[in-house]
Amino acid sequence: MQNPQSCTQRLLVSSIASNIRRNLCYTRKRMSEEPFFTPGKNSWATGGSASRTKTECYPILRPLFLGISSSLTPSKLSEPRTLLEVAGGFGEHVSYFAEQTPEVKFQSTEAQPECIVGIADYAASAPHKNILPPLHLNVLSPIQWSAVFEKTGPYDGIYLFNMLHISPWESTVLLFEQAGKVLKRAETPGTAFLAVYGTFKRNGEFSGEGDRLFDIDLKRRDERWGIRDLESEVFPEAEKNGFKLRERHEMHYNNLILVWTL
Repeated sequence: MQNPQSCTQRLLVSSIASNIRRNLCYTRKRMSEEPFFTPGKNSWATGGSASRTKTECYPILRPLFLGISSSLTPSKLSEPRTLLEVAGGFGEHVSYFAEQTPEVKFQSTEAQPECIVGIADYAASAPHKNILPPLHLNVLSPIQWSAVFEKTGPYDGIYLFNMLHISPWESTVLLFEQAGKVLKRAETPGTAFLAVYGTFKRNGEFSGEGDRLFDIDLKRRDERWGIRDLESEVFPEAEKNGFKLRERHEMHYNNLILVWTL
């Protein structure tokens, strides 16, 4: 008869190994022509604050989603609007937004396969069938941006939550560079938007002690991560790629919603 303690230990080891496998990054062969970032062992891929932010942010995002925001130039195009979600997490945001906005189609993307599984579950059960099957998008891969665009682009808008500080700085660079290529370009400027939610430094200063400690923790997990500075980093990168800041909303816990148009 097997030792019960030994069996328990094996089950515990098996459980730990299973958890590690679920949280390990999806690895692909590095392409020599592009700086490929793959989420590592410190991946954030566990459920987060989406249950709070989805309801807090939706009233601000809804006019943008519908194309009726005063920040947007009215579009003469009549086809249904399609929005691109970048870094969609486990799908809680897109699920809520799609249910609240049935007249809009949502294309969610993610770099981590465990998250894509969660988004796919939400898409399959969406009451209005307006969530397209999720696509794999590593923001640092121009090839993957092009693949997403070819499948369901161009897009009337792009939105993302809490990505800029939980990724290398190059992710911000590629976001603005590639967003301008996948958004709809009408004859009249200002019909497409990019909305970003997150925490930022302002003029080199943290918004509070909590943000300073958060930044230390981010860099402890990955030295390439960190809270970005609006004036010296984010705004110049946006302007360099033709984006104009239209809205700035102060949210809870020192977070911001920033909205740009082309």
